[in-house]
Amino acid sequence: MNADFRTFCAIALVAACGLTGTRAQASATFVISNANGAGVGFNDPATPNAAAGCNVGETLGQCRLRVFTVAANQWGQLLDSTVTITVSGQMISQTCSGTSAVLGSAGPATVHANFVNAPRSGTFYVQAEANSRAGSDLSVNPDINANFNVDIDNGTCLTGTPGWWYGTDPAVAIPSGRVPLLPVVFHELGHGLGFVSLYNNDGTPISVAATPIWGYYLYDTSTSKLWKNMSNAERLASTTNDPNLVWTGPRTSKQSTKFLGKPAALIINSPAGIAGTTTNVQTAGFGPTVYQSPVTASVVLAVDGTAPVNDACEALTNGAAISGNIALVDRGTCNFTVKVKNAQNVGAIGVIVANNTTGLPGMGGSDATITIPSLGITQALGTSIKANLAGGVNATIGVDASAGLSGTNSGCVRLFAPNPVQPGSSVSHFTSDAFPNLLMEPALNTSIFNKVDLTLPLFQDIDWKTQPEDILFIDGFDPSPCAFVQP
Repeated sequence: MNADFRTFCAIALVAACGLTGTRAQASATFVISNANGAGVGFNDPATPNAAAGCNVGETLGQCRLRVFTVAANQWGQLLDSTVTITVSGQMISQTCSGTSAVLGSAGPATVHANFVNAPRSGTFYVQAEANSRAGSDLSVNPDINANFNVDIDNGTCLTGTPGWWYGTDPAVAIPSGRVPLLPVVFHELGHGLGFVSLYNNDGTPISVAATPIWGYYLYDTSTSKLWKNMSNAERLASTTNDPNLVWTGPRTSKQSTKFLGKPAALIINSPAGIAGTTTNVQTAGFGPTVYQSPVTASVVLAVDGTAPVNDACEALTNGAAISGNIALVDRGTCNFTVKVKNAQNVGAIGVIVANNTTGLPGMGGSDATITIPSLGITQALGTSIKANLAGGVNATIGVDASAGLSGTNSGCVRLFAPNPVQPGSSVSHFTSDAFPNLLMEPALNTSIFNKVDLTLPLFQDIDWKTQPEDILFIDGFDPSPCAFVQP
């Protein structure tokens, strides 16, 4: 859809409600504190929609809380802590419109430095990790405060979306248009557990009392400085210095080749005047990836007969010309999935969506019936392609095999550093250019469901004691691709 499925991840240094217990038996025990009032959110007594992925006999509130519990249990299997990790969670209204939505927000309740068994002196760690290292609870507050957008279910945001998907089995396809809650909770808990820079948007640390642990690994390739060695003004400049803001932690760097591939690309093969490769593209959150299913064909502008005629929001009228080729469509007023499905219905083997404003189209949405790849491109590139269609344009939707790993710079994994700053998202996420996608990118991609990918080695970098996930993180996996890796 024309939707930007964003998570909003702010530090919440506030107190929260008392406990209502749901325990997970694992290497770390999580307790979920239900902060919703009676009759709403996690306490909603309504019968859930049969297509929402809830279990038989659950109320809507119980269904939502079950997903929250599953996500907490999965994190509990990856982390080591003898101190219970308490999460205060609720479902409330958050910012949204017909085309975009904040899906969730979360952060640590407190941060701590110079505690017993601290890995580094004079260094801030989030509460859950500090408790784990200290072997005792350092605060009366919950470890994490987390909120999720209840309005996804009530039709007031993301036009055309039937609501949250509450299924937790990755083998079950997400119904068309539904937004999966599990990866959003998994992502937000990641922020509360330590995937957060602990620096303000102006480059200042949250307190001058200590250095945030991220300061040891945030590095700017253009100034050759770690953030802990920068002035506030230098960090402010680095906050928007994409693609030069990178992560130099050795564990993350060593594991990056296991999770990242070559960048997605649109390759114009002809005519010669516009031929070339661009990786400034947006991959889709639905359908096969361009890595799995690259296609090469002629490009044909889609026509649907209803103004604006090239946005593919209605059935296409030039299906004979598009069949077997790549459809070029404009961003418009309908879901991205609708555009791609309309092109697929007349035989297109791929779709290029040209933005109708600056930047790249969001390419969010879900539709399990889409079987062709698609990419979003800039308005300028779309205009250039259209100007050459009369003579024929041949293109490849695929990857740039000659480039380095996507989402990296000098072999180091990049952080999200757009200009202007995006409060709550900048710096405290991996770059959105990562491909395949990563859990801790700023926007939800439905190729992510219940895996932590590079998040766990980053947690190891910042001194979390962890359990191995599906892939063992072996110290001897060398050489690190990151040219600036820290000892």
